[in-house]
Amino acid sequence: MQSEHADIAIRFPWLDRVNAVSLNYPRQERHLVGVSGGVDSRVLLHLLPMLGFRNLVVCHLNHNLRGAESRDDSKFVSRLARRLGLPLHMETLTDLRGIGSLEAAAREARLQFFARAAENFSTSSILLAHHADDQIETFLFNLFRGTGSLDNAAIKAESQVAVGSQTLLIHRPLLQVWKHEICNFAAAFRLKFREDSTNVSRQITRNRLRHDLIPEIEKLMGRPIKRALLRTIEVAADESEFLRSLVPAMQNQPELDARELRKLPVAIQRRTIHGWLRHQNIKDCGFDEIEAVRSLLDHLHIAKTNLPRDVFCRRRAGRLFLQFPGD
Repeated sequence: MQSEHADIAIRFPWLDRVNAVSLNYPRQERHLVGVSGGVDSRVLLHLLPMLGFRNLVVCHLNHNLRGAESRDDSKFVSRLARRLGLPLHMETLTDLRGIGSLEAAAREARLQFFARAAENFSTSSILLAHHADDQIETFLFNLFRGTGSLDNAAIKAESQVAVGSQTLLIHRPLLQVWKHEICNFAAAFRLKFREDSTNVSRQITRNRLRHDLIPEIEKLMGRPIKRALLRTIEVAADESEFLRSLVPAMQNQPELDARELRKLPVAIQRRTIHGWLRHQNIKDCGFDEIEAVRSLLDHLHIAKTNLPRDVFCRRRAGRLFLQFPGD
């Protein structure tokens, strides 16, 4: 058995990286695994027991956006969980409504789904199968959309998300593994999975990045760019971690002292305001919103600025505070 594991490690050297990352996840605890039925989550579900994870719960959310194809995905995941002897938490959406884009509504629905699964199975840990190609596409998408910083444009290997009174711990152990490596692993182990027909649709922006923009940039540059971008993301994450250590504790307070905030370097001002807004559960705030709040520090004739979802940031008696609808 030991020689078999050694042979697998030689054939797939990226497994060492995944194992090193997953050492941070207590193997004896229960973990939810997001399984769409596609090759990425199918490989993750196969890998985790190989790495010593036994207490797993398969979680599948049918967004109900592709008709019979979505239903067949659910049937596939249900059979898979039964064959592997793993508990299953499955739901089907009847209506995908939300504020903003369909993508934002789907993301919010998934978080609510995982929160319910976490409560049902008494855990807060979620394992997702985002990989390096997802990282590059998300980074470019957010960068072109106008993210506040390079670090904010990237997917985090580990993140905490508050959903109501719950805090979900999201882990992405495949974030440094490329899609072709995942596909090669699936082929080697003859893993069955589902193909999502929307992955080739040019109507989806992410697919245009994947199939059109990135290949065109590589053609113009005359060389691959994805590994260089991944290094840039890693450097930005390390630098961001250092900057976070300089952010004062005031970001966790209900109000900000404008005079104290004004003394800080601009980069730390922005991070403090961003952290403060997140602490106040203000989502969807980018560079423009943070700069609007920061303008209250210097333009003393301006005492109010708008934020998403009908929230205002106000300055009174030298302090910044938020005014919510109905206040």
